[in-house]
This record gives sequence, structure tokens and C-alpha cells, in this order.
Amino acid sequence: MTALASMVNRIALLLIGVFFSAHSIAQMTDPGLPPNKSLVLTGFFVNKPVQVLDIDDAAQGFPKAIARRLMRERQVQVRTSPDLLSFDWQQDQPPMNLLQQLGQTYASRYIVSGEVRNAGTKIDSNLFGLTHKSTRAIELDVRIYDARTGQLLAQQEFSSTVAGNVSIGREHVFDGAAFNSTAYGKTISDMLDQVASLVSATVLAQH
Repeated sequence: MTALASMVNRIALLLIGVFFSAHSIAQMTDPGLPPNKSLVLTGFFVNKPVQVLDIDDAAQGFPKAIARRLMRERQVQVRTSPDLLSFDWQQDQPPMNLLQQLGQTYASRYIVSGEVRNAGTKIDSNLFGLTHKSTRAIELDVRIYDARTGQLLAQQEFSSTVAGNVSIGREHVFDGAAFNSTAYGKTISDMLDQVASLVSATVLAQH
């Protein structure tokens, strides 16, 4: 890496740290919990934004809903960031210096990032087009990093399919009662329970 590139990289990290600090939504389950059980959830990258136009604030809704579940358990310190864990707004392997900067900014040992890979709807009709059947997928990719070492501790894909009335409506708050009263919203909520369990188990297993 040239001296100029190195300097540009350092400046970028500094600006990102300032941006994270200015725009953070900090949440803690219990100040008495040890620092090695602290994590920050970043915004989820939405692979195809057009697929989630009926979902209120999907990129922030997913990590915030996971954070609420973890906070109820009161086993880890939880913080959320509105930003993606990426320089280029893609869900790629982040550089170690970005992980370390984010961990320092949020005083968190672990970083959780995610991607909504697919939330598309498929409509099938019979031969004469008299009846139609709608199915909608929900596919998430979740990754958990150690901010100090840059190690990817866990990566897991979650997927499910819902049939019938698969729309939610942006008027419903993400993961709220009305949201979860829909078939698709309930499926997302159940999946987020699984994600929270993965995050909690991964973090608690570390020393």
C-alpha cells in the first residue's frame, strides 16, 4: 500500500468513526455486564430494495428487532448502528481496520451484520389463469465478527417461504403487533428469534 493510499485509508476510517458516533443509536442491556459480552448490530444490506417496499424501514428494522430480543435476555450489552459494515455498501468481508474502528467507536467486542438476500414474491397461475397462488421468500445472511481480531465467528443463512396473502404494508411498524399479525410478518418475527439465539449463543461461547 502506498503512503498516499495509507493516508487516505486512515482519513476514511477517522471520518467513518465520526459518522458512526454522530449517528449512533446506543442501547445497553446492563452496564454491569462485562465488556467482552458487548456487541453492536449494524444496518442490514438489502439486496433488492424494490422487494421490501411494503416493509417499513427494513434495513434498520431487522437489526433493531434483533437488538430488542437480545436486550430482553439481559445477557449481553447491545448497541445498534444505522450504517452498513462496508466501505462500498455491499455485504462483503470487511477489512480488519474497519472492524476495529467500529468496535472502538461503540465500545463493543463483537459486530453483527446482515443481508436481506431475497424477499421476492412469486405468483403462479393455473393453465387458464383462473386462479393464482402467491408465495414470498425471506432469506437472511447473518455474520458475527470479533472486532479485536477481525475473525468471522459465525455465518448462517436463514430462509423460509410464505404462501397466501404475503404483503405487510408500510403503515405497520416493523415487528409491531400489526406487522406480526400478517403471515409474512409472523414468519420474519420467528426468524428473528432464531437469529437472536444464534447471536446470543455465539457471543456467550467466547472467552
